Amino acid sequence: MEIFHRKLDNANIFTLTGSLDIYTAVELKQKFEAIIQGSENIAIIDLSKVNYIDSSGIGMLIKLMNYVKSLEGSFYLANMKPPLEKVFKVAGLGNYFQFIGEKEFAERYAT
Repeated sequence: MEIFHRKLDNANIFTLTGSLDIYTAVELKQKFEAIIQGSENIAIIDLSKVNYIDSSGIGMLIKLMNYVKSLEGSFYLANMKPPLEKVFKVAGLGNYFQFIGEKEFAERYAT
């Protein structure tokens, strides 16, 4: 997995490429927590280039969301493709996370 970070105003956008799984989740956590350290942060995980996610990846996204909330920030998942959306719905997480669709992401956060 590759992790790209960029900052746009008060939003930290992490674009992931490849698989978010048991082998890559810890790398994401380390990079994410090194960047997100203060309050009033917006953290966005762009999943448009993720082709696979397993339960470890989902668990890590939950941990990252809880970490951001503990810092009084906002956490969003963006640009999910239908196969990933299905995984989140089957896992009962459709209402657990806040999502940003492709159109809104393009309007607000695209460069």
